[in-house]
Amino acid sequence: MADAQPDQSLHLPSLVIKNFRGIDELTIPRLGRVTLLAGKNGVGKTTVLDAVRVWADRGWTHVFDVVLEQRGDSLIAIENAQKRIVVDRTALFTNRPDSPEVSLSVATAEGDSAFQIRQVNATGQLAGVYPSRVDVLDNLHLEMQFAESSRWDTKKSGLFHGNAPPDATICNTLGPDRPTDETVEQYWSEVALTPDEDRALEALNLITAAEVERVAALGPPISVNSGVTQPRRMMVKVRGVDYQVPLRSLGDGAMRTYAVALALAKSSGGFLLIDEAENGIHHSIQPKFWKMVLQTAQRNNVQVIATTHSWDALRGFSRALTDLELGDKDGVLYRIQRNLNNFRAVEYDKHELEVITTSGIEAR
Repeated sequence: MADAQPDQSLHLPSLVIKNFRGIDELTIPRLGRVTLLAGKNGVGKTTVLDAVRVWADRGWTHVFDVVLEQRGDSLIAIENAQKRIVVDRTALFTNRPDSPEVSLSVATAEGDSAFQIRQVNATGQLAGVYPSRVDVLDNLHLEMQFAESSRWDTKKSGLFHGNAPPDATICNTLGPDRPTDETVEQYWSEVALTPDEDRALEALNLITAAEVERVAALGPPISVNSGVTQPRRMMVKVRGVDYQVPLRSLGDGAMRTYAVALALAKSSGGFLLIDEAENGIHHSIQPKFWKMVLQTAQRNNVQVIATTHSWDALRGFSRALTDLELGDKDGVLYRIQRNLNNFRAVEYDKHELEVITTSGIEAR
């Protein structure tokens, strides 16, 4: 078992999650510059990413509502023939408690930078007495508390009543699905004509059979007769080809790798969270992919937390750490285990990771 100390220069050198969604309590004693989370389906890997998203936002926006809606914890209410989305904020809490005395927290293992959330009913009544679920959710607000403050602050209409929270930390996410042209265009537009654009192009060429010379978003939005707006498409110039080629036609791996490289640039000074990082990337490219992630994260001061189900991703991650001669603070693997409601994070440092990947020991 690894015994290295947390890197205090990171935004989150360690992580303790309590009563957040499906996790009663989970401690990850040490996070790396790049942390890879493995484990079976349903053990809470994606929930860890969601907890970091909520912590990074620090209550400035409704990122918890975004997380809940993405995870399906929302209802559709119909009023005067109009539909609206009502987010079930009780789903932030394990077992969806009715009592406002129950809170959730995301913090470091040392207790620093703690962020707590509890529910409070706007009418002063508990949620369970309402006849309508929509009424309950409409009257449910959240109060937040920070380690820097001893009081609970209620957020209403985008403003805090009481002390303002600490500044939010940049936090970008990439889900398991293939990135859309819209997402890639957004990321590309923020780094275009900078050295980061060149580095993203280098990353793209790690996995493409053809040599890509340039990437651009082409074709302004066009309104068609149906009223639908067509987004611009990411196009590439391939060496030896005299016509424009859609980026997505180079394969899922090309789209995924280019998006990750752009997101690393966009996340400078903050977090990048990648769910199922291996998706679309061929096993033979995994070491190059992880080298790119590790090097760019270090250069751009990005803390990366990623999940995987893939043995090839573990092996590629291990190979990249060895080839780059990086230390335990640069890259670390955890296997998340769950036994009923007991969650445990088993750490593998660089040398232990090399042993399990060369010996075929199961760590996913």
